[in-house]
Formats: sequence, structure tokens, C-alpha cells
Amino acid sequence: MGATVFVNGTILSGYRADARASEAAAVVDGAVVATGAEALALRSTADEVVDLAGGVLAPAFGDGHAHPLQGGLEKLGPQVRTCGSVAEIVACVKEWADAHPEQEWIYGGSYDATLAPEGMFDARWLDEAVPDRPVVLRAWDYHTVWVNSEALRRAHIDADTPEPPLGRIPRRPDGTPLGILQEPGAVDLLLPVEP
Repeated sequence: MGATVFVNGTILSGYRADARASEAAAVVDGAVVATGAEALALRSTADEVVDLAGGVLAPAFGDGHAHPLQGGLEKLGPQVRTCGSVAEIVACVKEWADAHPEQEWIYGGSYDATLAPEGMFDARWLDEAVPDRPVVLRAWDYHTVWVNSEALRRAHIDADTPEPPLGRIPRRPDGTPLGILQEPGAVDLLLPVEP
């Protein structure tokens, strides 16, 4: 594969804040292979020459939306990503909780939110696995958590809890929380009581 050569702009190397190669950069297979005069020398044989028109070219990751802290927490608990049913998730959580009785709070994640109708998971389903310790499972979108009744109790989330700004607490017909907290406004209600 031939090179793509970027010219006529400021090119940041990413190694130091003041490291620049304002002449050119050559890229082959996604990797910078030359800068400055060496890159300009490849211009005549390049597959493509991109005129930056005075702009800036900077190295960067392409992820515009990540949840690294939640992803890390997820790895510390039951791994439910591959579970194909609510029953499998509950069994996985129970097995993990039984093997880790010292863990006060149980965090797991990336459950498939399509496994329950309209993504509405019930706290009582997790209560079957772990009735006496809080369980917090993140959905694969990382904007929703499924919690058991003990997590709701410790966070003082009940029928009298108002709907939070920038969040949602789906409820049963009697007004009690179902067991799903959606978006940061609701999920963050757990923060004051989490370790």
C-alpha cells in the first residue's frame, strides 16, 4: 500500500507538546512513517496527497465516548455480557456472589438490555440471587443500571423518590422503583452510599 502524505499545515507528533513538523507527514497502513523532508520526498510516489490548507493534523484515538471507570469496575465482578437470558444473568450473579462472600457490593456488567421486554429488568429477579448485598449491573450501553432491592434500599430510592433531573427511575404500578436506573441523574443516586 502506498503512502498518504499530508502537507501545508502544522503537524503535531504527539510525543511532546512542542514537537511539530510543519512541512509534512507520510502515513502507510495507519502509521506515520516519515515527517518533514523525508515525508516530502515521498510526495511524488504517494497514493494520495492531502493539502491541510494551513490546518492542524494531530494524533488521536477515534473514541468519542468512553466509560473507562465503569468498564474497569465491570471486570471486578460477574461477567454477564455473554448471558443469553435473564435466568442466565441471575445464575451468573449468584455463582459469583457465592464465590465472593467478602464482597460487600457486587458490580458487573454489559448485560444485554434486550433480554427483558422494553429493557425493564426487575430488582426482584436479582434478589433471588443476592438478597442481602447490593448488586449493580450495567447494561451494555453504560447509561442504565439494573440493581437489586438492597441497592435501592441503601440508596434510599423508593416510591417517594422524585424523578431526578437528567435521569429516569422506571416504576411499578404502585410507584415503587422497578430496579432500573437510567442516565446519570438516576444512576448517580447510588454514589453517596457506594464504597
